[in-house]
Amino acid sequence: MFGLGFLAPLFVAAGIIGASIPIILHLLNRERARRLVFSTVRFIQMSHQTNVRRHKLKRLLLLLMRILMLALLGIAFARPFFAAAPVITQKVGGKRNAIIILDTSYSMQYEEVFRNAKEEGIKILDGLDSTDAACLVLSSDNARVVAPIGSDFSHLRTALNTAEVTYEPTDYLDALETADEILESIPIGQKQIYLIGDMQKRGWENFIETDKLGPDVQIEFVNVSVEDPRNLAITGISVPPVVLNEQQASHLVARVHNFGDEPVENLPVRLFIDGNVIHTVQLDIEPDDLADAVFRVDFQDEATHTGWVELPEDALAVDNRRYFTLQSLQSIKVHAIRNKARTQNAYQKAETFFMKMAFAAGSDAVPIDFTESTTVPGAETLARADVLILADVAQLSSAEAGRVKNYVAAGGGLILTVGDNLNADAYEQHLGGEAGLMPCNFVQAVGDAFDRQQFRVLATIKYEHPIFAPFKEPNHGDFGKARFYRFFQAVPTADATVIAAYDDGSPALFEKPYGDPRTLSATGTPGRVLCFTSTIDRDWNDLPIRAVYLPFLHESIKYLALKNMDTIPDYRVGDTVELAAETESMATQKNPVVAVFNPNNVETRLQTDGNSITTGIFYTDTMLPGIYSIHASGAESRHFVVNVDATESDLASRDIEELASMLKGAVDESGEDKPTAELIAQYQEDVENRQDIWMYLMLAVFALAVTEMFLANRI
Repeated sequence: MFGLGFLAPLFVAAGIIGASIPIILHLLNRERARRLVFSTVRFIQMSHQTNVRRHKLKRLLLLLMRILMLALLGIAFARPFFAAAPVITQKVGGKRNAIIILDTSYSMQYEEVFRNAKEEGIKILDGLDSTDAACLVLSSDNARVVAPIGSDFSHLRTALNTAEVTYEPTDYLDALETADEILESIPIGQKQIYLIGDMQKRGWENFIETDKLGPDVQIEFVNVSVEDPRNLAITGISVPPVVLNEQQASHLVARVHNFGDEPVENLPVRLFIDGNVIHTVQLDIEPDDLADAVFRVDFQDEATHTGWVELPEDALAVDNRRYFTLQSLQSIKVHAIRNKARTQNAYQKAETFFMKMAFAAGSDAVPIDFTESTTVPGAETLARADVLILADVAQLSSAEAGRVKNYVAAGGGLILTVGDNLNADAYEQHLGGEAGLMPCNFVQAVGDAFDRQQFRVLATIKYEHPIFAPFKEPNHGDFGKARFYRFFQAVPTADATVIAAYDDGSPALFEKPYGDPRTLSATGTPGRVLCFTSTIDRDWNDLPIRAVYLPFLHESIKYLALKNMDTIPDYRVGDTVELAAETESMATQKNPVVAVFNPNNVETRLQTDGNSITTGIFYTDTMLPGIYSIHASGAESRHFVVNVDATESDLASRDIEELASMLKGAVDESGEDKPTAELIAQYQEDVENRQDIWMYLMLAVFALAVTEMFLANRI
């Protein structure tokens, strides 16, 4: 309801008083009739009556114009305006401030949902007045403000028409907090948020009870979701990062979820590797249920492979693919370093004798390419080895110790075994200390290797560890039968773990991760060190003649060489990828460049400098799901994959009334939303800037003044 208001109402009273002045003057100056005697007055009387009537009419017009001029002048100085009723006017100031939030998460790709959302946004803009203000916020995992709040609707209309859906998940919290902050800075006017989206449940998971909008903020939900949506999606994939050519087949498992309310039969799930279809599996899935597609993978080469698992196209195609990388190996390359051959006893075998026999005997189960030397080889040779073994090596030079540490830091696996030749002080000097390679500090060797009547046995074993997991079930191997006549007492370092111990509590097998954090992110797994406190041959124990020796040795080699699948970087759309492997390879180059190609084969060049070599190189443009390739001088090209967040695939939405209740801000305890003095002052200033009736009144006063002057001169 609108009425007439005045910024300075006292001037209205002044105008009324001023309008009475011409009336008073008119009454005071009124001419009185005088009687004159003439002889013949007939013609004079006729002329006089005509002039008197004309004169009275002009004076009456002049009086009215003077009254109107003074009244209008007073009203003009009072600054009149048309506004809403006083209570509403103080709250909203006659102006709307609208924040339009457009959901651009990948669930909006379902059918025509996103196009309908943009049309709803245009309708909202069309419904705003030219004096209103608006702002557009694009919302997915993060909020992006297109332009500051204002009245340039043409820019917002263009932004709405050109907006594109992303591959990011839904999170409405950031967008609503951004909108609330924008409106909080506006002291006057109606505050309105329009949230246009599919109201997906996933988008409200981060909200807590205290996430309320301001008490003067109104929110309107524009739900563009489809009733009873149906969607099939690959929500997970289990990939062996390394496929070894062995008798036991490797399997790739893709988890497929049916988010619809109808069962699916004979759903073809296809496996692609290096761009070629390898296998197809048929699945039957019940409503709102899941099933696993299991593929056997086998390779005859040694290479890095890329691939994906794919579903048939449906209304939401982006979650029908899941990408992966894996490495195929023909054999595990093991290099052992031992002391020089002993000559004092022809029957005494080298430390690696039983080890080589075990590798040769189990080649059908785990193919191992075994080499050995009496010194630590160069960095190039070490780089080709999957596992390095130091078998009772007396000591290492500083250069050799440096090569070993660099090898493990780059993701390699190391096995340390002890014996009569080992110099504990030398190991502590070159491989121990703070952040050292050694998982333990040697104390002393105990026991008598020649007294076979006194021995220790393995009494404590962590069967949950991958090395010992195959022996957990009964009749799968008994480590308690092995006898240990002599061993090194040792104390684990802070970052080491004891995974096997003797019956007196002394540690038998230590494990420790080792490596630079930047290198770990490049290789996907830390380097690992295993330290066995007895010999790997029969000098100090009889383990090599026990049935568990061969599988134990094989499992240890596999554990170090084949990286655990949960250590593969699992990148999602929007993640930052650190290119640490390329950083290492370019450390000695001048102005090196890294080129990254996205799934659309668009190249991004990353120029590096000295600081980049120290801090790492980061690639941030991961907004597309798919396979990315990295190319750097001095390093082999490699790949990484980026997938969408599978939690977005569930298209179920929240109830709008529930959301409105959840977001409604607290009100004043008195029940009244009283405007502050500052708000009223701002309101008056806003009204004064917007009203312009006084200008027309002043023009009317000017026109009356000119007309009055003209008539007055004619009387």
